[in-house]
Amino acid sequence: MHHGGIAVGPDEPAELDPAVLERVAEWIARTYPDADPDPVGAETCMYTTTPDERFILERRGKVVIGSACSGHGFKFAPAIGTRLAAMAADIL
Repeated sequence: MHHGGIAVGPDEPAELDPAVLERVAEWIARTYPDADPDPVGAETCMYTTTPDERFILERRGKVVIGSACSGHGFKFAPAIGTRLAAMAADIL
């Protein structure tokens, strides 16, 4: 599941949302009727996100700003790096 959850600070413990676990178990039961839908374990992860879930790639004067947040930015690292490098090179 990919979605935003409750806002927490980086030093706060992450807590699982029981409603999310139930939703996932229901999906498993429908999709894989022969499987036990009860989770053996569950984890949550923290990542940054923008309100519209888009990356931040922009230039403000001579400053290039980049943030590939929204939880899935790591997959786009080569393209984001190329774009940010091109933006920085345009300043020179």
